[in-house]
Amino acid sequence: MKRAAGLVIAAILAASEGDATSYYALEVRGGSRIYAADQPVRKGRVFLFHRHPDGIYMSLAASEVEKVVSLSEPPPQEVLAPGQSMFIGSAVEGPYAAPPPVVPNVPPSDMAMDSGYGYYGSYWGGGGYVPPPRPPPLPPPFVPPSRIGPNGFPILAPPGSPGSTPQPIGPNGFPILSPQPPAPRPRSM
Repeated sequence: MKRAAGLVIAAILAASEGDATSYYALEVRGGSRIYAADQPVRKGRVFLFHRHPDGIYMSLAASEVEKVVSLSEPPPQEVLAPGQSMFIGSAVEGPYAAPPPVVPNVPPSDMAMDSGYGYYGSYWGGGGYVPPPRPPPLPPPFVPPSRIGPNGFPILAPPGSPGSTPQPIGPNGFPILSPQPPAPRPRSM
């Protein structure tokens, strides 16, 4: 009898704990929310929590979190329908930038079309699109000469002064300090 009463009390406690699940929302900079399945805990410079709905254990910088809000009901499921797209935004413009304007797909106004029979006006020939002339290509950007010597060290002397050109490296790996003597020419007879 005591065993049955203990099981009934344990079942009631387990049911009451199961109903007490609460969710939390971390409001971060930029106005977005991250949902947590348990109470976020601040450990030093980060908040630790289990993300809702997948339960992945995450950390988030405390400087990014504006406040933590307790929710009484589960957060809404944000599921995209098949074929539906979501604009995430550009990494350069920031969170408040408007999405780029939609450009309609309209053919150019200076386009002449031919019916395919070749007679257009008073001459024999095909019509079609005549593109405008292209601007000349830009010259390649100027790349200054490398200021790194053959040994990997920077050349500190200004260009044109002594020491601005690196000395040649000999077969032993050291710079050649004096010029090579002229090679003797064989005598011709």
